[in-house]
Amino acid sequence: MKGFPVVTIVGRQNVGKSTLFNSIVRAQSAITENIPGVTRDVLQKLVEREEFHSPFVLCDTPGLDIESLDEINTEILEIAFEHLRSSQLVLHVMDHKDLRAYDHKLISLFKKDEILSKIPVLSIVNKVDSEADEFDLELFYQAGLNEVLPISALSKRNFPLLIQKINFLLPKTNKGIQSPDCKIAIIGKPNSGKSSLLNTFLGFKRAVVSEVPGTTRDSVSSQFQFQGKKIEIIDTAGIRRQSKSSEKLEFYSYKRTLFAIQEADVVILLIDATKGFGEFDKKIFGEIQDLGKPMVLAVNKWDRIADKETNSWKLYQERLEARLPILKERPMLSLSAVEKLRTHKLLEMTWALYEKSQKKLSTRMLNDWLGKWGGKNRVQKASGRAPKVFYATQVSQVPFRVLFFVNDKELFPSNVLSFYRKNLVKEFDLNGLSVEIELRNRNEGKEG
Repeated sequence: MKGFPVVTIVGRQNVGKSTLFNSIVRAQSAITENIPGVTRDVLQKLVEREEFHSPFVLCDTPGLDIESLDEINTEILEIAFEHLRSSQLVLHVMDHKDLRAYDHKLISLFKKDEILSKIPVLSIVNKVDSEADEFDLELFYQAGLNEVLPISALSKRNFPLLIQKINFLLPKTNKGIQSPDCKIAIIGKPNSGKSSLLNTFLGFKRAVVSEVPGTTRDSVSSQFQFQGKKIEIIDTAGIRRQSKSSEKLEFYSYKRTLFAIQEADVVILLIDATKGFGEFDKKIFGEIQDLGKPMVLAVNKWDRIADKETNSWKLYQERLEARLPILKERPMLSLSAVEKLRTHKLLEMTWALYEKSQKKLSTRMLNDWLGKWGGKNRVQKASGRAPKVFYATQVSQVPFRVLFFVNDKELFPSNVLSFYRKNLVKEFDLNGLSVEIELRNRNEGKEG
């Protein structure tokens, strides 16, 4: 099973590690008995369920709080910790009704150990069998935890959220030693200047530059260094309006462009300043928006705008935002690829947006924000019932998605969600990202 990321379940004895292991793999692989110390080996199973974004090896370790350290038990612990330090994600399981000194010891170890402190840890509170238990977690936060996930491994309470959090925290497996730090796709209509921009970035002629629309049929990919980072940038074939008489070549160019958007970490949507933001630019933006990709709107050929006044760019922006109000939430920049005007600034903005898109907010940070802001009870329905958020947790980076556990989803119409979303963006500096709020009634905790 080499080559797959490793997810390791750890904790003291009898907290439900093996039950959790069996529930995730959907097989009775580990022996589960209410007797401390039943598991003595590190059990491994390849998980390839469709709910998970990619396969991974799930491991069940023995309870780490072995009291009688004879020769065999010492070897068991050494193997378990050696395995733990080679993991890509740790699931630390604790008992909701029985927080002990060894739990605190493990919490401290994950923070202070030179190797373990660099591995993401998901703190799981098991044996949460009711709604009241689910929101009674103060002891665990007092223990210094920022991220706490209440579940029941036996009844699979909150398993949909557990799956989301594993997908969220498990590092991407496609970024090897030679892989770029960031992938950028340049998207736009034919003849908007995409190839010229690519060549400016690279500093030499890599793509054919022509005034004939549609010169680039394939997506051209190149890598270069920018401020010590390896950037892969893709110049895609121009997207043009499809018709019944379109060549198959145009169809496949369009498909490759959509694939480039999917693969990119950040998208540069390039438009021609002399032509403005048309219907088809709006369609391209819709594709980027649907995938939740971070995006910079770059207005090329700004050097061709005649009679520019001091506030001409501001007026141009206002016209764009009037055409599509959501553009107010996206960074914009005027430039000239040919004249190399603000092209360096564009790369700086793109990299800054990429870094912002990598944010991971802990559950504690989000709930402290909800409590401080008082957003839980700001909006009152005509019926007298107020929408209430019990807690929030981040479940995705691209798009930046936060899950709200609420009293009733029907109390959160679009205007109320927009209210929460705007404050979320403002508090955590998420401008430029596609930010989504997903709602879940707190009685929807079981898998399926």
